[in-house]
Amino acid sequence: MIGIIGAMAEEIDLIINQSTLIKKDTIANLVFYQLNYAGKEFILVKSGVGKVNASIATTILASNYHVDTIISTGIAGGMAPLATKDICVIDKLYYGDVHAEVFGYAFGQVPGEVAYFKTDASLNEAAKKVISKLGKKPMTANCLTSDSFITSMPSLPAKLIFCFEMESTAIAQVANHFGIKMLVLRYISDIVGHESQIENYNQFELEMAKNSSLITLEVVKNL
Repeated sequence: MIGIIGAMAEEIDLIINQSTLIKKDTIANLVFYQLNYAGKEFILVKSGVGKVNASIATTILASNYHVDTIISTGIAGGMAPLATKDICVIDKLYYGDVHAEVFGYAFGQVPGEVAYFKTDASLNEAAKKVISKLGKKPMTANCLTSDSFITSMPSLPAKLIFCFEMESTAIAQVANHFGIKMLVLRYISDIVGHESQIENYNQFELEMAKNSSLITLEVVKNL
């Protein structure tokens, strides 16, 4: 079973509207939708914004619905050479607000956890094929997750291209503990540090969230 997580209503409403509802449950004040799209059943939840909310939703997907695949979908900020309206398939996931390097841990590494989390290579390739067939160019990027909206470029590992958001690394950490495969799709709504970043976010948030939903449905159909 596939589980899909979006943080905001804008990131899941189109998926709900385009799919057939089988049933829905409310657990821990979260609504879990069992849906069917093009013959594929999946569980969808709006987690709410932030790492703790995302972790709660992921744990319920794992414990109550026994999903074997999780897709994190939605929008994100980006850095050059990424551009607004790019669609990113995420490779590695890091925390942007975890700093234990003084004790010998790697950038963004939670003590006791792996240095970074990885998405599933086969899911990534399947998603890239779907995106390409839709006439779009899939971009490969890494993800930096923190509980802050990033407006200035943080210190980053050299030679890595990042998008910035507030849920996916927490989802990946929980998924890693449960042995669940993960795919992360992020549409770029704004470029961090650009003079028009907030204006672009406000302008493109809804459009990019809808595009991310459409891509997610096509990926689910083809998995």
